[in-house]
Amino acid sequence: MAEYREIQGAAVQALASNTGTIKGQIWYDTANYKFKVEAVSSAGAYSSAPNIGAARSGGMMFAAGTQNATVISNGATPTSPPPDYTARTDEYDGTSWSQGNNSTQPAANSLSSAGILTAALMTGGFRGPLGRTNYVEAYDGTCFTVGTAMSNTREGAFGGGTSTAMFVSSGGPISGSSPTTTEEWNGSSWSAKGAIPASGQSGGSSGTTSAGLAFGGNTGYPTTVSVNKTYEYASPTWTAGGDLNTPRAVGGPTMGGSQSATVFMGGNNRPGGATTATEEYDGTCWSNTTSLPTARENSAGTGTAASGLVSGGNIPAQTNTALEWNGAGSPVTRTITTS
Repeated sequence: MAEYREIQGAAVQALASNTGTIKGQIWYDTANYKFKVEAVSSAGAYSSAPNIGAARSGGMMFAAGTQNATVISNGATPTSPPPDYTARTDEYDGTSWSQGNNSTQPAANSLSSAGILTAALMTGGFRGPLGRTNYVEAYDGTCFTVGTAMSNTREGAFGGGTSTAMFVSSGGPISGSSPTTTEEWNGSSWSAKGAIPASGQSGGSSGTTSAGLAFGGNTGYPTTVSVNKTYEYASPTWTAGGDLNTPRAVGGPTMGGSQSATVFMGGNNRPGGATTATEEYDGTCWSNTTSLPTARENSAGTGTAASGLVSGGNIPAQTNTALEWNGAGSPVTRTITTS
């Protein structure tokens, strides 16, 4: 194996940025007059992302994609017309946000999502006077089109997978008991699958139809209580997983995560309030990791456990801020000090 000095030379290079550097390399930052070293993080960390074009929140908004290619839509903005829902769509490319085309059906909150920016599904939701719905819309990276309706009306349902293989389970109504039914989309039709062991609304989801996750959520109304339960899905069956350390709903899950690596960012721990809690699931247990800098709920979560994004929400007012999440082991540049 080649040594560092054989690759980079014995002298410390003077560079304007870390472009082209490698792990373990020491270099001199000519822009800031400091010695630096390329390393990897020992814990996950948040960093600021560019602001969204409008403050927005939703428990839950439509959200799909990766840290550098995300779409969010619906939910509510401060200027939304009654009943405070919006059809607005925003896309993030890793550098900036841009406004996209509105969804086509009546604007909603409490939606379920699956897929990536260029191939996603938005299902169910509460739509004001229409109440909870079985509506489906597909998004191709540019436009929404009406899809095949689900077999059941749902709001705040667990949902995950892809645009051609999606699971949806449980969900509202906000008053009364939530259903435990599950259905799956196979690219052409919806079919019934096994019931989830316990109902919940507005919890987190990730994974696929063969290895999915549903976690947290709210139960009961008007005395709403957040739960800490996790269920693992391997179509058509649900089984119990490890409990969250902090019960909560309306947080930001890494929708592109897997059954063995998912992060849940913030949320609301009812009957309490918003939380900064961030937890990571390893396929068996949830563990606490670096907290959000500010308590945040009703946000959109996308990406993976290694590279995620939490967008919008309430902190406590509606916000247009977004944060990138980079998991442990991510490349970091550290300044060398004498202390």
